[in-house]
Amino acid sequence: MEILYDNNGTPLMFRGRGVVGFTKNTEPAAEKPRETFMIGGREYVSWGPGNRYPDEAVRTIGSTGVLSTGIGFRARTSFGQGVVPMDIKGYDDGGNPILVGCQEPEVQRYFRSPQFINYASTAFRDIFKFGNCFPVFYFNEDGSKIVNTIVLNARHCRVSKDKKYLLFFANFDECLPTEKECTVFPMLDEYDPFTDLARLRVIGKLKGQPVAFPRIKNYYSNNDYYGIPDWDAAWRSGWIDIANKIPKFLSKSYANAMSLMWHIQVPKSFWNEKFPKGDAKSKQDRKAKIQEWMKKMNDDLCGDDNVSKAFISTYETGMNGKGEGWKFERLENEIDAKERLSTSAAANSEILFSLMINPSVLGAGMPGGAYAGNAGSGSDIRESWLVSVITTYIEKQQVLFPIRLMLQYNGHSEDIILKYKETILTTLNTGQAKEEITT
Repeated sequence: MEILYDNNGTPLMFRGRGVVGFTKNTEPAAEKPRETFMIGGREYVSWGPGNRYPDEAVRTIGSTGVLSTGIGFRARTSFGQGVVPMDIKGYDDGGNPILVGCQEPEVQRYFRSPQFINYASTAFRDIFKFGNCFPVFYFNEDGSKIVNTIVLNARHCRVSKDKKYLLFFANFDECLPTEKECTVFPMLDEYDPFTDLARLRVIGKLKGQPVAFPRIKNYYSNNDYYGIPDWDAAWRSGWIDIANKIPKFLSKSYANAMSLMWHIQVPKSFWNEKFPKGDAKSKQDRKAKIQEWMKKMNDDLCGDDNVSKAFISTYETGMNGKGEGWKFERLENEIDAKERLSTSAAANSEILFSLMINPSVLGAGMPGGAYAGNAGSGSDIRESWLVSVITTYIEKQQVLFPIRLMLQYNGHSEDIILKYKETILTTLNTGQAKEEITT
């Protein structure tokens, strides 16, 4: 009888000759997870069941290659080649503004600085991974200037029920962090952060005191506190599970290739000749020697390194004329790797669709992408890239909201236009392979 135990020693599954059993959970149903929790006398909203959604998201992304790549692609596409501040010089006959580079050196330096690159890259990362990002303003001692804007790691942030405070903690295990382990930031009004910041300035509440910008969330999500990332739909529908299971299935298939392909019959006389009973110290000693020998044979015959390995067996004829040697019978291999790969490609495409990424831009055009011999044409890739640039417009503007507020607070012109610098692929008949634009 083979028994599988859990960490507490409770049998989870057992298998014997003609019987398979499982331990059934008969404990009372767990209580509904609390939707809020208290720290420091203030009520905060849990992020997902058990307050664990970000942690589950991190594990899922880390174990799904195409999901991780797709999120990284969207983040990189959104940032492009950075942001260029522009001034309005005038207007053309069609009423369109004529833009020139911003003439304020301090503004120009900021958008080339590591501080802005770190802010923007972290913001895009968290929006596409978790559906939310949490910017925070830091002020000088007298509160007259915002000296830096950063994005806290969204995984460790929670919003108060009244949306007036942001909680940040370094680690969240099975227990809630203590008040001393947390940092609390007052949060600006989500409907009019500009006016709210001006109010705090007038009443002197910004002297060296960091303040959180209202959390930026996936605009398409209707969740009041934490936005849901785009890829959540592929997670809930099961496509991510499929994308993860097929590689494991194929890996197991190759690891057990020998046992799946061959039926081996061993004559009983072999064991007596190979392991004479008189040579063993005891019955247990003989069993141990047989088990060790069988393990070596299994390691030698099985595994992906030995899939097509040749072997030789001896076939003896006894006094009665009947065969007493080993017999090897080839079994039908019902594992269709090609079918599994096509299913995997479909799952990968569904995941990319949930991220609003055309698989063609990554060389995986439908149906089946590279698995089906269709890697996508140059036109598919160029058009998909343009669509990718366009579909991130809202997120790119959301990330700039706190920066515009910072510039305005620090006394810079309200007419500064912030443009993302992009490189787009063009056709060869235009005389160039790429073109730089601002959006």
